[in-house]
Amino acid sequence: MTIAQAHAQTQSILSAANCEKKEAQATARILLDEISGVAHAHLMRPEGVLSPAQKLRFDAALIELQKGRPLAYVLATREFCGLRFTCDERALIPRPETELLVEAALEKLPSQNSLLKTYTIADLGTGSGCIAISLAHALPDAEIYATDISPAALELARENAVANGVDARIHFLSGIENDWAAPLREYSLPCDLIVSNPPYIPREEIEILPCEIRDYEPHRALDGGSDGLDCYRQIASQCQTLLKPDGALMCELGAEQFSDVRAIFERQNWRVENLILDFAGIERILVAQLNR
Repeated sequence: MTIAQAHAQTQSILSAANCEKKEAQATARILLDEISGVAHAHLMRPEGVLSPAQKLRFDAALIELQKGRPLAYVLATREFCGLRFTCDERALIPRPETELLVEAALEKLPSQNSLLKTYTIADLGTGSGCIAISLAHALPDAEIYATDISPAALELARENAVANGVDARIHFLSGIENDWAAPLREYSLPCDLIVSNPPYIPREEIEILPCEIRDYEPHRALDGGSDGLDCYRQIASQCQTLLKPDGALMCELGAEQFSDVRAIFERQNWRVENLILDFAGIERILVAQLNR
């Protein structure tokens, strides 16, 4: 089978499974790029023939994709902020929107104190570790504390930290249900920055999510309570003592949640500085500091 034939077959099978055309095209491209080891293989080497091992991997991947399993889990990898991360059902798949949180953090930190070169950062609900690891990679002098209530997610995050060579500078801490600050209190941490991509899907909406999310990604990392805002209420009330006087907190948000989350933080004596829109114009990142 040629790469062109495999590319066309992938699109055909995904389209028959009600996958949108653009998504089917993107999935086919990424799948063949990964299997062949050639970027844009369907354009660069369309007549290239898959080896027997590559054909076996391709056939197995198609079976999983037809079931609705996400491509990142099928390939067991996802790129995030230019780094490679192992992906499986232990944690949510890193998404492009969350890269905005990393970018915002890197822009914010230098403004905290121009003389300070070593930062203390907490990543609450680290999941795959993509945020903490990306920050550690970009800030060689930073000390980072990454928490999660899922032992399996923490295991995955550690694996990703080792693979990306930053495990020596990240402390992985077991979290406690409904108490986001608990793992950090024993360290008496004053943080320069707290970042979090918490669960924010309203519980009843989980069952109507696309099957690749609903049936494969961990519900514990999706479920934000009855209105999707429980974690923001907890973070706003629990994390005030963890920040330095000029420290900041950044959270990723779900669509149309900014106004409600801003009100939650303002009621807890936070000053919401600004918001950051994602590629679709959705209010995605909230940035807050405490009123002192």
